[in-house]
Amino acid sequence: MMLSYNAPTSTRPTRAAMTLLPIALLGLMACSSEDEPTVDATTQDLPPTAQAPDSIHIEYPEDLVLDLHDVETLTEETADWFLTFSDKLRKRDYAAAREWFADDFWGHALDDLEVATQVTAELDVTKIDFDAATTRIVNADDFMQGIESHLAPWSSVESVLWKVKQASFHKGRGTWGKLKLFIHATGLGPKGQAIALTGWGYAQATKRQGNWEWDRFELTSLETQTRKQHIFTEIAASAGVAHTGIRFGKPGNDSFHWNGVAAADVDQDGDWDLFVPSDGQNFLYIAQPNGKYTDEASARGVLGPDAGTGAVFADFDNDGDQDLLVSHVAWKEPGDRIGGSLIQLYRNDGTGKFTRQVGVAGLDQPYVGYSATVFDYDADGYLDVFICGYGRVEVEHNNSWIEATNGSPNALLRNLGGNGFRDMAPELGMAGTKWSYASAAADMNGDGHIDLYVANDYGSNELWVNQGDGTFVAGAEEAGILDQGNGMGVAFGDLTNDGKLDLYVSNMSSTAGNRILDRYQDELEPELYAQLKKAAAGNTIFFQGEDGHFAKQPKSAGGVGANWAWCTSLVDFDLDGCLDIFVTNGFVTGDQAFDT
Repeated sequence: MMLSYNAPTSTRPTRAAMTLLPIALLGLMACSSEDEPTVDATTQDLPPTAQAPDSIHIEYPEDLVLDLHDVETLTEETADWFLTFSDKLRKRDYAAAREWFADDFWGHALDDLEVATQVTAELDVTKIDFDAATTRIVNADDFMQGIESHLAPWSSVESVLWKVKQASFHKGRGTWGKLKLFIHATGLGPKGQAIALTGWGYAQATKRQGNWEWDRFELTSLETQTRKQHIFTEIAASAGVAHTGIRFGKPGNDSFHWNGVAAADVDQDGDWDLFVPSDGQNFLYIAQPNGKYTDEASARGVLGPDAGTGAVFADFDNDGDQDLLVSHVAWKEPGDRIGGSLIQLYRNDGTGKFTRQVGVAGLDQPYVGYSATVFDYDADGYLDVFICGYGRVEVEHNNSWIEATNGSPNALLRNLGGNGFRDMAPELGMAGTKWSYASAAADMNGDGHIDLYVANDYGSNELWVNQGDGTFVAGAEEAGILDQGNGMGVAFGDLTNDGKLDLYVSNMSSTAGNRILDRYQDELEPELYAQLKKAAAGNTIFFQGEDGHFAKQPKSAGGVGANWAWCTSLVDFDLDGCLDIFVTNGFVTGDQAFDT
């Protein structure tokens, strides 16, 4: 996950293998190399030496592997190889990690560097930048000793990542490559202080007899960030809300789309409770006076159906308590049978006990619902619901990676005075066929009517501007917030403290996608290249101007690096009067970080 702090001033955020490789192959096969790379070698271009070189500067190969499939195969091999190395370091199994190095390895040490700058940043974080020019050249044993000198004193190692961001490979006699590495580790120091280690560098690796070996390492930057204690402490297990499901891909779990959480004071005791849809059963965690939670989903009537894809508490019948709506994935089968599960509505009796409603008007039709947003769009005093319709990838994949049009329709469920719903989306032109994933509602233009922004996967997003008469008009292009990409989340908030709502959109970012595109920029049409780069770029921040138009903020402004991003929230975590950014991220994994 990503948490970015917004500091006050005086003026006041591999998918590319799925999303970009098919497109790149279609457009680039004509420029592929005719020669196949040698994927196994017993020799390399570096002569063995027992004496440290005077300097280390890893050159790019002159005779490059150009074939897209071949170079990506080699890149993924080395990327996975370094992720396994990362896992050994996370477990502090230094002996196992030592096996990655060639006998004649030489590299820049990560320890005993001179301090270039030291500053105290937001939240009393001490940031130290080291002078990479002051490093020394060491062999493999001393290099590992340098890594161990950082990690060994930590009381716990939470994460370690050596990630291949770019790669170029030599073609012909001996397969070797220059790899650009991002280095990151987080944990707790010996006194419980939070620590992060971040660096960049280059590695040269050679494939010998079917196995990669690490020959050289060139350090370009290294910094640490420390704080006396963690800003947040993980307490899920002790609080009683830690549930571990079956790992994705294992027997009993063939789905990854049950997701989301909803919070409300369901029993009106003054404490917020949590509902979590899951696989096998739902969970309703009731807050206890001691700060812990107990799961009472069965006793309170919300145990199932399971595998919900989004949940929201709201008072749908205006009786003063919080009801529960859970979106699901459903479809029509032959004979008008319904597959999957319909959207579920649970009515609260005022004490926190729920009754599942059956045959509710408007909820008796199947939707491929991936999330739900509640707002009173027609200002009649009853809360309505927008359902994002995604697509059923197990039936048909998206028909475009840039602007897919074969998704499932959205739904705008108008509340009929607490007595059911009517889907107004087809009539209002809001159903569409995009792959909609998330939405958010707010009065963006300050006219007193609640507008709706929809984040779409595989394409551009939508802004529906409320006209105040029960209708909407499309306004994303005019406002400058189409934000074409892989939309996964959206949030409104005044990030600049100027009284106007700004917009944060979370998107998938892709190291592999950017890597592939940069290799073939000259071979692609400029428009297509720009679209694909945007699809791989990650999150976006838009500031609203005086004229209601939004300006995209540069990546250098921060707050957008969240990798495989999902939902986002804008909250003032440090109570300094400025909204901060929280983004969930990641994907299902196996035993290793690359085993998705």
